Amino acid sequence: MRRRGLNARLAGAVAICWLAGGCTTSSPGAAESAGAGAADASAARASAGLASCTTGASDRSSATGATSGTRSGRAVAGSPLPALTLACIGGAPQMPVRAALAGKPHVINLWASWCRPCRAEAPMMATVSRELDGKVGFLGIDYGEQSTDDGIGFAAAAGWGYPQLQDPDAATKSAWGITGLPVTLLVGADGTVVRRLDGAWTSPDQLRRAVRESLEVS
Repeated sequence: MRRRGLNARLAGAVAICWLAGGCTTSSPGAAESAGAGAADASAARASAGLASCTTGASDRSSATGATSGTRSGRAVAGSPLPALTLACIGGAPQMPVRAALAGKPHVINLWASWCRPCRAEAPMMATVSRELDGKVGFLGIDYGEQSTDDGIGFAAAAGWGYPQLQDPDAATKSAWGITGLPVTLLVGADGTVVRRLDGAWTSPDQLRRAVRESLEVS
């Protein structure tokens, strides 16, 4: 029943995001256009109920302005999360993913609106993120999706209030070894990947238990 509700809300959310991001009719200069684009992206995220993307602690090992990982690798348990810079969903601002974690344990979930298992998993992410708010951060990454409207609409319909980044060029494929969706990374406060799940969680309890045990939160 809840999954059908997600599908029904998606169309309306996409329409809202299109309206929020598609109202500019003038032809400003380059700098002015960039500022307008950032404002439109921020408005679309706000309309969708998504938290703003903010940079926390500095990411000393990531290259400033990089749009992909510093080298090919894999985000695997026991290893530091490989450096990667992505844009907030909607296109701005750009930020190192590790800096976005701000020294706090996080659940990083990679998804796409066209991914059926992601649709099944979406309500679980929403539920557990609300339950653990203030204890564990949640961060979503829209993977391989060219339509910003579809991504923001899906996140809004899922009820995700936490920040979302976008990876339209699948930079995480080489940087983190992402080959299918969904993927969830449980990352400790020090930036180390504690656990990785390739595939969907089967229940909110499974996700909740994994987060509490792996990231040592009550």
